[in-house]
Amino acid sequence: MDELFKGYLPEGEQPDIQIYIFPHLQEFLTIDLREGSPQVMLLNTEEVFGEDFFESVEKEFSLTVREDNEFPFAHLINLPLLLEEIIRGVAMNFILERLDIDPEDDEHIPSIVVFVISGGALAMHSEKLIQSVKEFLGTFTVDQELRRWEEVLARLVKQENEALQEINQQELTEALSTDSPDYFTLWENRN
Repeated sequence: MDELFKGYLPEGEQPDIQIYIFPHLQEFLTIDLREGSPQVMLLNTEEVFGEDFFESVEKEFSLTVREDNEFPFAHLINLPLLLEEIIRGVAMNFILERLDIDPEDDEHIPSIVVFVISGGALAMHSEKLIQSVKEFLGTFTVDQELRRWEEVLARLVKQENEALQEINQQELTEALSTDSPDYFTLWENRN
C-alpha cells in the first residue's frame, strides 16, 4: 500500500501528471509537473464533462454497439466492459484537453498516474495520502502554497469519507426497511 501513495512510476520515475479522483465528489485535483514546478489545479467535473463529453460518449458507444461482429451474443454480453472502457477513454481525453494537452498527439502525451481515492483505503490511509502529497509538493512549492493545497486535499478526503458514510447509512436503512433487493434475511417468509 505504501507505493500507492508515493506518486512514482514502477521504474522510479515521477509521472508528468498526477490526477486525484474522488468518486463521490464533483471536484478533483491535478498536479502537472511538465514545467518543472508543479501546477496544481482543483477542477470541477462541470468544467470538464459538459454536453460535448456526453455526445462523444454516445457517439463512441453507438459505434461500438453497431460494430459488425462474428459473435453477436458475446459482443452484447461484453458491452458493459466496452462501455466502461469508452467512458474512461473519453473522460481522460476531456481531462487532458482541460489541461491543454492534445490527446491526439501520441508523441507528446505525458505520463499520467490516476489515483481513485475512495473506499477502505481512504479511511485507513487518508493521513498517509495527505502526508505523501505534502512531501511531494514540499520539494517544489513555498510553505503558504503547500498549506493551501494540503488543506484542499484534507477537505476532499473528509468530504469523500462523509459521502461514503452517507451512502452506507442509506443502504443500511433500505436493507432494514426491506426496500432494497440487495439484502435478505434467512428468516424472511415471502409467502
